[in-house]
Amino acid sequence: AVFVLPLMQFTDQEFARLATGLIERQLPSFSWFGPAEVQAGILATRTPDTFTQQLARRIALSIQRIVGGEDAATIPVAFAAQERLAINVATARAIGAYPTWKLLTEADLIADEMRSRGRQLSLEQAIREAVEANLELAARDRAVAAGAEDVNLAKSILLPQVDISADWSVIDPDRAEASLGLLPQREFSGSANFSQVLFAEPTWAAYSAQRSVQESRVHDREALRLDIALDAAVAYLNVLRAKTIERIERDNLMLSRANLETAELRVSVGAATLSEVYRWEIRIASNRQAVIDATAQGKLTEIELNRVLHRPLEEAFETVETDLDDPLLVSSQERLYPYIDNPWSFEVFRQFMAREALVASPELRALRSLVSASGRVLQSTERSFWVPTFSFNAGLKNRFATSGAGSDPGATIPDLTPANDLNWSFGFRLSYPLFTGSSRFAERAQASAELARLEFERDAVAERVEQRVRASLHRMGASYAGIDLSTDAVDAAHNNYALVLTAYTTGLASILDLLDAQNAALIADGVAANAVYDFLIDLMRMQRAAGRMGTSRSADESQAFFQRLGAFFEEVGGPVRR
Repeated sequence: AVFVLPLMQFTDQEFARLATGLIERQLPSFSWFGPAEVQAGILATRTPDTFTQQLARRIALSIQRIVGGEDAATIPVAFAAQERLAINVATARAIGAYPTWKLLTEADLIADEMRSRGRQLSLEQAIREAVEANLELAARDRAVAAGAEDVNLAKSILLPQVDISADWSVIDPDRAEASLGLLPQREFSGSANFSQVLFAEPTWAAYSAQRSVQESRVHDREALRLDIALDAAVAYLNVLRAKTIERIERDNLMLSRANLETAELRVSVGAATLSEVYRWEIRIASNRQAVIDATAQGKLTEIELNRVLHRPLEEAFETVETDLDDPLLVSSQERLYPYIDNPWSFEVFRQFMAREALVASPELRALRSLVSASGRVLQSTERSFWVPTFSFNAGLKNRFATSGAGSDPGATIPDLTPANDLNWSFGFRLSYPLFTGSSRFAERAQASAELARLEFERDAVAERVEQRVRASLHRMGASYAGIDLSTDAVDAAHNNYALVLTAYTTGLASILDLLDAQNAALIADGVAANAVYDFLIDLMRMQRAAGRMGTSRSADESQAFFQRLGAFFEEVGGPVRR
């Protein structure tokens, strides 16, 4: 192996050639200087990016103490710089040196092809791909297309019906002779028939009902599309959450590693016992396990997102960080914040969103369409007691050729003048069923009961939609308020940790105090990260409950929404900060 000291006389090109030569010779290399050389191809380093900054600050503090009159001989010169392992994964793979899970848990991975390869995926792309690739939605699209043909079939009965036919027939000669020319032995003829329903209540009702049923299918598909978009958004945000938690756990591991080094320094000067070192080693082992668990959880969330997107389950991709400043959300959602950041405006906003949901919910729209179809069927069964069916029919028939017996009626009856070969007819038909048993009464009762069922179901769904919107809004309001509170907690926890760390380094605080402070900082970081993603997920769920995903709104739709929102606040006199 090669230990690479600072080579200040080397240019960047010369150092890159050195790193390439070491890789070609399959030699592991370790840099004293830091991650910049690892980026150039050196295998690993434990020197952090901030090493020179830490050293400069330490020197500056020592100089300040000397300037302040302190005896330089009494100033300690031991320097415990925080270390952080960095590994060039591409170099490791090239020389056949694969880091263990234990090392990977606390290392910065440079040129990590496992993490960097693959396509870049944003929240908006994830939602769009999920909608485009989902198999269930594709099947629903086909169902809607098939339903459109049901409407056309019902409509076709109301349109003109035209048929043509050609006939060639042969009968026995005796019957032909006896028919007096009406039935020639051999005959070739053609005919055309036309019919048009002028008014048929059941047919019109079936057509109207099919159109309403088709509207219901379209709304059901929209509900499924919103569900898929929500699943994709939640899966994507959970991936980001898992990555954030993994980063927090890694940072916490680095803190424990730095505190172990401080404890070892304290032991070396007699300010602490070995028990402190062992406590930190136990803590590091626990932190490593937490990092491994967080990494595994991140992989699980990625697999779930790939499933929603209908992609290979372990396909690699890079995410784009999404937070409260994401343009996709800020473009419309930042205008919502004044309506939800105080209880008075929030109450009015909930009323508005409940009303919006009752109008926009695809589930309710689908049921309204079914109620309309059922109402039309009931109307038709009631009209069947007194409304007749009226139609028009016309026909045309022509004999093109005859032969054999009976083909010349004048030969049998000399004075008979035969009719020409062209025959036509037309007429109107009015029909009304006088008695059909009790079927019409049964059909009316059945249609009435079905309509009542759908109306009850519509009202029940309306209650669920309003309940879901209001509940999701309360969750969203709580998670939004939690963002500022958790941020304050993070600041306080890290300030407390810095104070306790300084006291521990100087011997004024115990290891238990530092462990408690570090735990508090870790918990605060996790709560703060979760607060942001909880709010974003609650926001998506609120939009789904309201029947409109904000990520799919056009600029005009968003503008119209906020105009309605402003008008509603003016209508009820609700408070809102502009």
